[in-house]
Amino acid sequence: MEQNPTTILKALEKVHFISEKSKLELVAFTDVNDELKQITTYFQISDKQGILLATFFSLSCLEAIEPFEAITYLGMKKIEFLPFVNDLQVLVDKNILERTTNRNFIREEYAVSKHVFDFIIENQPIPTHLIQLQTKVDTFYEFLGDIDKLSIKKDNEEIGYNYFVSQFSKLLSKNRKYKLVNFALDHLELIDSFIFFDVIIDVISCGTNDFSSSLESTVGDYTARKSDTFRYVTQFLEGKTKLNTLDLIEKDASQFANKHRIQLTDKALKHLIEMEGIAISNGGRLNNKLLYADKIQKTNLYYNTSEQTHLEPLLKSMSHRSFLVLQQRLQQNSMPTGVTALLYGAPGTGKTETVYQLAKKYNRPIFKVEIADTKSMWFGESQKLVKKNFTDYQAYKKQEKICPILLFNEADAVIGKRKSAGSSSTSDTENAIQNILLEELENFDGIMFATSNLIKNIDPAFERRFLFKIQFDAPSPENAAKIWKAKLPILTKKESETLASTFNFSGGEMENIARKCVMEEVVLGKIVDFKSIVSFCENEKWGTKNTFSKIGF
Repeated sequence: MEQNPTTILKALEKVHFISEKSKLELVAFTDVNDELKQITTYFQISDKQGILLATFFSLSCLEAIEPFEAITYLGMKKIEFLPFVNDLQVLVDKNILERTTNRNFIREEYAVSKHVFDFIIENQPIPTHLIQLQTKVDTFYEFLGDIDKLSIKKDNEEIGYNYFVSQFSKLLSKNRKYKLVNFALDHLELIDSFIFFDVIIDVISCGTNDFSSSLESTVGDYTARKSDTFRYVTQFLEGKTKLNTLDLIEKDASQFANKHRIQLTDKALKHLIEMEGIAISNGGRLNNKLLYADKIQKTNLYYNTSEQTHLEPLLKSMSHRSFLVLQQRLQQNSMPTGVTALLYGAPGTGKTETVYQLAKKYNRPIFKVEIADTKSMWFGESQKLVKKNFTDYQAYKKQEKICPILLFNEADAVIGKRKSAGSSSTSDTENAIQNILLEELENFDGIMFATSNLIKNIDPAFERRFLFKIQFDAPSPENAAKIWKAKLPILTKKESETLASTFNFSGGEMENIARKCVMEEVVLGKIVDFKSIVSFCENEKWGTKNTFSKIGF
């Protein structure tokens, strides 16, 4: 830029001095025409924008100002300033002014950008790229960005709900040129479309499709009232929304609506790549047969003294480093390097949940074997399926950075007492399955848990194959009170202790009561009190009505 005897700082000062009470009328600036020209050339802006900049710069050189201060200085009424709001926005878009947003325009604060301020003070030319308006690229990503900006304005209460819905509808219609938008307009309701595209935004932001969106929060970003959010969430969980019927969004395994996470289905991912050319990885997972730690809901477990004592060495061996050191030492002593554990006891006492929480804590994936999958009507097929479970597990071990856990849940059906050979073809098949299991466990080099409710039915040959055999009993009254309080925070300490001493429940049965309370509130809209909770407890067990001590109210 050609050197001018008047510095840019002096030019801004002179124009600002004339702008007082000018109402932005250019005729008032005849005497400072050269200075105004210098400003517009320096910043590559219009005359009106140059006057606004001079005013905002001079008034905000020490601290940010609100628009009303500049409007008052210019001698204008608020309504008179409205035609110049876009000029002010240009100064922001060119990064000359910085704005602190507020849902009320008149309460926003403006100041000259720090990097621009330094160039002005030193009277140095500003590199063009620092103050150049960015040309908006018309792409599908820009469309998603516009949705995100609109949603933020609603969240910040900068716009009303009806205006938000109207603008979102217009945004969809304006972008029908995109195949996925066209698909949404033809097949989805507005709320479905918003949730669908909002999940896509989250997926692209995270770089993976890995349940990164909250169901309740995503729906709440669209709805106006909590009741509307709740209504849609309920419909989604019942599989009644277009997102369900068209198989576009799926939820995780959480049992509580306010904790559900959602992600795109495989079908939606296919639409995304076929219609818009956007490919998303599925969380970097190598297969969908493993349950990963980040998919497991964190739960506090309370163990009886005996359980805690027997679990301690097992739990302490589960960290990545401890397990590797343990395997190395076992190998040096020519011992099997696998860790196998049988957790047995009554249903609902926390056996399976213990495995889940252990996996959660030490970031270990779980390969859960469903016993039903190992049973085949075809002779010889069951043995192959059981063998395949161990073969698959070994493959997953090689693929994963940390050794997964092999979980045989409710394993009674495959480790029960062997039948007499030749008594029936079914007995022979079951015995063959057990022989395979015994052989696999003999040389097992990973981490395996089996759970059982019927320890007396387990074949003695399996006792030696399990390094740990830990019995789970119903929680002690002290632990039961803690579980009641954790499951139902509305309970007082005394109420939790009363339930614990009155009802001999397992953790699973307490979970049932908690779920019934949630249903009462969600489905019937009733407020659950202690009396209602006691009533649920009294009807929890079959054939035990009126056998509990009566609690007075």
